[in-house]
Amino acid sequence: MNIIIIPSASQASAIARSIAITLAATVMAACSNYLDIKPYGKEIPETVEDFSALMHDLCYNIDIGEQPEIVGNYALTTDFEAMSDNMEPVLETNSSMWYYIGDVLKGSSSGNTKQMVWRQLYEAIRSCNIIIGELKEGRDTREGLDIIGAAYAVRGVCYYQLIRQFCAPPLADDGTLGVPIVTEFDMEAMPARASMAATIAQAESDFRQALDCDPQNALYLFTADAIHGYLARLYHWAGRWQDARDEALIVLSHHPMLDAEAFAEMQSQQFGLRGNRIVMGDRISSQNNALSISSTMTALTDRPLSVRYTRLFAEQKQDVRVRNNLYFNRKRKARRTIFSGMRSAEMALIAMEAAYHLGDHATALSELNAFRALRIDNYVALSEATLPPVDTTETVKVDAMGYALTPLSQAILNERRKEMLLENGDRWFELKRNGRPEWWVAVGAQKFWTRRFMYTFPILIADIQLNPAIIQNPGYDETY
Repeated sequence: MNIIIIPSASQASAIARSIAITLAATVMAACSNYLDIKPYGKEIPETVEDFSALMHDLCYNIDIGEQPEIVGNYALTTDFEAMSDNMEPVLETNSSMWYYIGDVLKGSSSGNTKQMVWRQLYEAIRSCNIIIGELKEGRDTREGLDIIGAAYAVRGVCYYQLIRQFCAPPLADDGTLGVPIVTEFDMEAMPARASMAATIAQAESDFRQALDCDPQNALYLFTADAIHGYLARLYHWAGRWQDARDEALIVLSHHPMLDAEAFAEMQSQQFGLRGNRIVMGDRISSQNNALSISSTMTALTDRPLSVRYTRLFAEQKQDVRVRNNLYFNRKRKARRTIFSGMRSAEMALIAMEAAYHLGDHATALSELNAFRALRIDNYVALSEATLPPVDTTETVKVDAMGYALTPLSQAILNERRKEMLLENGDRWFELKRNGRPEWWVAVGAQKFWTRRFMYTFPILIADIQLNPAIIQNPGYDETY
């Protein structure tokens, strides 16, 4: 049965010229087993060793980039980057890369790209629920606590990813719906979408319970610092600025920022927790991901970065990110190592933005200057008087609170945009978090619009058919 998602009536006239989002799914083949955490016909693990093997398998797949929906991988990061305003698709010479969010929503004959992420995240949640609910013998041993802690951490990350991709921004006027919360086995359960507040609370609770286990086995990836980092991300997304700042500073106290030389050395290495990387996908090189990353970097050379992005580097000759072509070359071709994961720079950016929203502009500016001093040789600190004026031609017009940008808030967001190129698809989510601006790219003789509703992806249709209590996101209708 083919399923087509098209814009709702209120959006149709504006979108019809640019996109028809075609999704294919088979209800019986995709009957959404995310509620059924006990796989029929298979043995449930019983011993600590059994559950350890289950968690090791999940973590290994993250390590080699085969479970990108949780932490990310090179392909997912590149897709998000290519759909943002950091690149110039109009000058594209390689057709293998996405250039427009509508293409990802349209997907392929095998199913919608983003709807599949919904399923994959709930499948990972199911695995975590098996561990949390079924591990009895040895639960309180050191190994048992490490396994349980990792399961809580991964489940929290999955809910965080569901919030970012399938919900409106929490601070927006339509950011009230979360996702179905599934934490235990119940064959009769047909959960509707929880509120945004409840979904955030679930992710927060999972991270806190993970920390209560005092995780110590680094083989499970999600150390205490990684969990504090995800809490910082969750609070940052939710606009809980003091909590975000507190968690980010915890991570920074253990993983301080690197100087320019150490930063450049870390950026030159694709694999491994080098420098102040805290957790990452594609941590381990495999034959598949090494070849694919190399191919992706080759494809990136066929698309220049946007002038708006590269001109943000006002001190190009002194900036380590530009000097020696570390991030891009003179032809505006991306050179930066693709990274999916978490490192200290992101925590520093979260902390300074949180300080700004808390009204402590002096601290925000001081931390911005400290950050820039580690990237720019012979750096001259900015003051309130010397901050560049707001550039009103930029795509982002408002901050996460919906307020017009100020010189300081734009400077902070610009520094994040510069630093996080080809990292976690960060620019896409920054666009979503800061106003969901509508903008277009020209390809051939057509304009392709990124509309406000497209920042929130459609929920897997098979789940809605199975459980009508689940509400589809605005902008998407089902036709059969």
